Amino acid sequence: MVLNIKIVTEYSLWFTLVCLLLGAVYASVLYFREDRLKEAGKWVNRVLFALRFVLVSVLAFLLLGPFVKTLFNKVEKPVIILAQDNSSSILLNKDSSYYSTEYPKQLEALKTELEEDYEVKLYTFGQTVRDDQSIDFSEKVTDLSVVFEEVNNRFYNRNVGALIVATDGIFNQGSNPVFGADYEFPVYTIALGDTALQKDIILKEALHNKITFLGNEFPVEINAEVVQCQGDQTRLTVTRQGKELFSKSYEISGKQMSINESVLLDAGEVGMQHYRVTFSSVEGEISRVNNAKDIYIEVLDGRQNVLILASAPHPDIKALKLSIESNENYKVTTQLINEFDGQFKSYSMVIVHQPTAQMQAVLQKLRDARVPALHILGNQTALAQFNALNVGLSIKNSGNKSNEIQAVAAPQFPLFTISGKTGKMISQLPPVSGPFGQYGLQTNAYVLLYQKIGSVTTESPLFVFFQDDDYKSAVFAGEGLWRWRMQDYLKNNQTESFDELINKTVQFLSVREDKSKFRIITKNEYFENEEILINAELYNESYELINEPEINIDLTEEGGARYKFAFSKTTNAYVLNAGLLPVGFYHYTATVRLGDKEYQENGRINIRKLLLEANNTVADHQLLQNIAQKFAGEMFLPTQTGQVAEKIRGNTNIASVIYEEKDLKEIINLKWIFFVLLALVSLEWFLRKRNGAY
Repeated sequence: MVLNIKIVTEYSLWFTLVCLLLGAVYASVLYFREDRLKEAGKWVNRVLFALRFVLVSVLAFLLLGPFVKTLFNKVEKPVIILAQDNSSSILLNKDSSYYSTEYPKQLEALKTELEEDYEVKLYTFGQTVRDDQSIDFSEKVTDLSVVFEEVNNRFYNRNVGALIVATDGIFNQGSNPVFGADYEFPVYTIALGDTALQKDIILKEALHNKITFLGNEFPVEINAEVVQCQGDQTRLTVTRQGKELFSKSYEISGKQMSINESVLLDAGEVGMQHYRVTFSSVEGEISRVNNAKDIYIEVLDGRQNVLILASAPHPDIKALKLSIESNENYKVTTQLINEFDGQFKSYSMVIVHQPTAQMQAVLQKLRDARVPALHILGNQTALAQFNALNVGLSIKNSGNKSNEIQAVAAPQFPLFTISGKTGKMISQLPPVSGPFGQYGLQTNAYVLLYQKIGSVTTESPLFVFFQDDDYKSAVFAGEGLWRWRMQDYLKNNQTESFDELINKTVQFLSVREDKSKFRIITKNEYFENEEILINAELYNESYELINEPEINIDLTEEGGARYKFAFSKTTNAYVLNAGLLPVGFYHYTATVRLGDKEYQENGRINIRKLLLEANNTVADHQLLQNIAQKFAGEMFLPTQTGQVAEKIRGNTNIASVIYEEKDLKEIINLKWIFFVLLALVSLEWFLRKRNGAY
């Protein structure tokens, strides 16, 4: 309803008199003594005078920036928000038929009745709040707190009359809304579900490690809850590929009983192993889908073994061992040369600390066996014997002298990358002690660190790598690595940068030649409400990440359904979001062509049913009562939905809001003003033309 209309200007309204005066002067100049219009009569002259006066006055007035200010009342009806729980737990009771057929009709009737007097917004919720008003009780997760958060976000500063939440009170994600929310409007609850304990065996958890090693035993901690099954018997079984690995029967003696069992299983086969944990069902059980769980455990063929071989104890050895074993994929063995049996077969690589003449025969055997090696030189190194190994670096030394050497990072190093933090650390490291002499390199050398003697950066290598066909080796021409590790800890309170340098060295040297240059990275298990995310990496001959070729993947479900996808490219790798897929076991085959070679990776993904809703089937009406009490509302049963509308109508605080609203419009933007001015100009021109003034 419009209350008031005013015209305001950017400048004082007194300037309107100036506009009128300007119009009068302009019209007078044109028509006060216009001889050509004498024969037309005085009325024509007066009309033309008036037209020009109005036209000029209005144009001048528009220069004042006039606005039309309108003040009116606006009525906003109260908003009634109706949030319906769409989770599957609603149907896990004896009244499931009622909730599937009759209840949705009652809810629609409540909505229709409220719409007569209020603005009604209907939402469904599970893990999130949805505008979709179809109710099928298919959500796998319930988060009650998200309802209250969304009401805050969507209806901030609106005239919310009431919130109606229809749910069974069971939530398995998020927080308790009784403690988290605070509203000025009432919250009414409709208590769905059944509060009676129902006959059920619920496998709550099957806890296990994701990774174990071949030949080890690993535990699976099984926790189950048995409700209203007294006098019955259930049997726990653990199977793999249909073969029973463990079984145990339980007599159920009480109305509620917990079963906790620790099962030890043998890791007897390498790869991803699928185990199924199952409790047998009992007659009359409300739900059987929560009696079993599938678990996956990756069995690895042991850690990679690294040997540190030394002629004498040295603090460098401890520093290297600590850094390498910070990566759980590596196990370090340290031995002195006089204890070593000469067998390298079980080791992925060997670190030789200060090779001496006593090691000559063993080191030659190491070289002949093509076992990757890192040679760390120092003041006790027998350089003549070391040069005879023909590793790739030779040092001509005279007088057994040594240098205090600082490290300088090479500008380009192609074999692996180090982080900016580690690169910065290198320039701050204390010196190590290395052999003085003339350094010679073979052509297949890759220098990571150069030597800096005093203030001069030399071309002599401090840390250099060699790659010759299927053989890799490296030389660090100095002792005192333990000082580097201590310096890293002193500066950063951790040894992350030093560990990175050592571990990337070990990783490069110990990698097997059959290492795949094509990798698929994904979880082995997804829940049915999770998007399937798969990453891929492709390496060139130097094991650098590249992403020029296209990667395709086929996902085939055991039932025969097949899905084809192409990966998207990231900065230097690949990613695929396959969205949501049906529950089942999927085998994947990913292919890529790099140069003249085609690479293929195979694996398996399990998409599991999400059983959170089945883990608790007892409605929590006390929670709904607490919510209603906190927010000055009331709890109703599903058969009382008609009373909800009556209660809301009887609440005098739920009323329409009337508020004033101002509206400002620039007159110059009004279209009709243009047509009025055009009409004035046109009419004046027509009268002058008709009476011979032009």
